[in-house]
Amino acid sequence: MRYGYARVSTLKQSVGSQMPDLTAHGVEAENVFSDVGVSGSTNALDRPGFAAMVAMLNHGDEIVVTKIDRLGRSVADVLRTLDHLDSLGVEVLVIQLGGKISGPLGRLLRTVLAAVGEFERDLITERINAGLENARRHGTKSGKAIGRPRRSGRAVDLALRLVEQGHSHRDAAQIARISPSTLTRARQRDGIRAQVANGQIDLESAINRAKRAA
Repeated sequence: MRYGYARVSTLKQSVGSQMPDLTAHGVEAENVFSDVGVSGSTNALDRPGFAAMVAMLNHGDEIVVTKIDRLGRSVADVLRTLDHLDSLGVEVLVIQLGGKISGPLGRLLRTVLAAVGEFERDLITERINAGLENARRHGTKSGKAIGRPRRSGRAVDLALRLVEQGHSHRDAAQIARISPSTLTRARQRDGIRAQVANGQIDLESAINRAKRAA
């Protein structure tokens, strides 16, 4: 039996664009399983659609996907999923690659993927070590922030304007691409400034509140 699997990462996306390719490669519409709004970083076996498909598989069955990243975001995830399907005697056909990732081509592909995965891990380790060295070298005495850079003032101003226009706190933060906590702090600071301007609180109290909101 040939099954198809489709996945999209957000609820705003649709698996419909993947369906024609799957059906063109011999997958009946009723045999297509999907996950919508599920990140590729989620373990494949923890995705409802994928898990339901695996429960239907028998030795000798095939799975068709449009691209290999439908199986996982990282190389390690993809290899782990392929190994599990191997243990079930199931082959995987990746349309983008033009065939099954089994046999000589599959072994070559997996060797390349494993090498890329090792390279990725080395890069991550190198970045972590560089970050730790930078922290040891500068610490907090230099005044340099360690961690994620703050969003630009323009993005924060945009979010504040959206809230004033009636958008929800969550939507405004998402549209401006800032975190909800950043927007909350900005609104707190604006509120404090307004209270100072209106004489409702003194400057010293305002400074203390601003420090707590930062």
